Amino acid sequence: MNLQTAYQRTLFLTLIIKLALAFFLPMSGDEAYFIIWAKHLDFGYYDHPPMVGWILYAMRWFGDSELLMRLPAVLFSTAIGMGIYRLLKPLDVNRAALVAMIFLISPVNIMDVLITTDTPLILFVFVSVYALVRALQHNHLGWYLLSGAALGLAFLSKYFAVLLGLAYLAYFLFTPQRKQRWLGFLLLVLAAMPFVAVNVYWNYTHCWDNILFNLYNRNEGAQFSYKEVLTYLGTTLYLMTPPIVYYWWRQRGAAKPFVQPEFRLYAFAFWVPIGFFLLLSLKKTIGLHWVLAFYPFFYLLLALHLTLPQLVKTAKFMAWFTVVHLLIIVGLLAAPASAWQHSKKLYSGYVFLMHNDEVLAALQPYERDFLMATDGYSNSAIISYHAGKEFFVYGPGSQHARQDDMNTDFRQMAGRNILTIDKSPPELAKYTPYFAKVEVRQLRVRDAVFYLTLGYDFNYEAYRDGILTQVRDHYYRIPDFLPHASCYFCDKYFAGASCPR
Repeated sequence: MNLQTAYQRTLFLTLIIKLALAFFLPMSGDEAYFIIWAKHLDFGYYDHPPMVGWILYAMRWFGDSELLMRLPAVLFSTAIGMGIYRLLKPLDVNRAALVAMIFLISPVNIMDVLITTDTPLILFVFVSVYALVRALQHNHLGWYLLSGAALGLAFLSKYFAVLLGLAYLAYFLFTPQRKQRWLGFLLLVLAAMPFVAVNVYWNYTHCWDNILFNLYNRNEGAQFSYKEVLTYLGTTLYLMTPPIVYYWWRQRGAAKPFVQPEFRLYAFAFWVPIGFFLLLSLKKTIGLHWVLAFYPFFYLLLALHLTLPQLVKTAKFMAWFTVVHLLIIVGLLAAPASAWQHSKKLYSGYVFLMHNDEVLAALQPYERDFLMATDGYSNSAIISYHAGKEFFVYGPGSQHARQDDMNTDFRQMAGRNILTIDKSPPELAKYTPYFAKVEVRQLRVRDAVFYLTLGYDFNYEAYRDGILTQVRDHYYRIPDFLPHASCYFCDKYFAGASCPR
């Protein structure tokens, strides 16, 4: 079998594996949360720019099954494998096939089946670089415009797209023979600007939510920790895999990626973001998924850094490496319920995730008399997805996933009864000041225990003064240097009073 045939079969086989994972894996809290976004189509959402919500909104026209919702993640990452092959084919068709196969069978691709804000980011970052490579090769201004538009769409996916912009700037600054291409770079930037403007305007009219969350609220208490740096370095070694790192080190000096313009671009597109995350790890935990948008360029660099025999050995290792991951996932999915029963809370979480329909059936007798809520965003998103209607979040919540602040209006709940479901015994102090009567009951589903807090005759004014004021002062404190047109939260609950500065 020649390598081109092997590549085509690998493309098909890995696609089937990913579709199977997308079908069998239970819906996660983050995924369900983004599906809630899609039910409220907007130019922005609390945590991040809106692209994943837009994509899911379009997908929901065809249904909302796990497989359908995850189809963009499955197809986007597979398309990147095809793009890697096309970019490398003019260099060497065998190297192109091997590198594409290594990417396709890697955990970076196989496990990329969950829908996240990184899903469209990964696609548009790659499309932007692909278009810029074509622009550099053909000196065609249309490719620069396409690269900039894709960069703008990446920005509307997640702010990490800025790191690709920095990589572009570094590439043009430190590539002498590219200085005559500054007109193209200028067109690229101008093409991205309208998409950036959409996000800035939405933030201006929505409390600067994305800025408050990403730069302030989620970074409270951040301080230097060498453990975070070591964790990031370990994560980087895991994603690169030890054999590739070993071969890369053995071949140091042999490959000259900075000689060829496109490989020089791949180097900047990978190492600038990776270096930024290393600096960020001095004070913050770097999520495994944060770096995934830039790893396709690492694989592209392998075409120069590794010899053909080394690429073949790497492909064999990667196949077994991924099989281990798949076996672990299959083992977890096939594990009997008894495997989780050593911890009451863990088992309740298992039942809530795997048998949510039964939890909903047990709640049915309460639906006529109570509004339904949970005390956490992940639980609310998961049960809302399965119920087909939204369970709101009762209480102050956390710094993450505060989209519910937009979707819920507590003013309309005055005098109503509210049921809050939780996996842990409730703290009654969170409820008794805001209801005329509070009752706690236990709900058993498959021997898992859930706690229902039944609050009668909700006192909205007390809740506003006790909880919503706390939320406003903590999560909606807009910095003085940011002008804003309005803030939905302050306008809704504190009409006539501006947000704190």
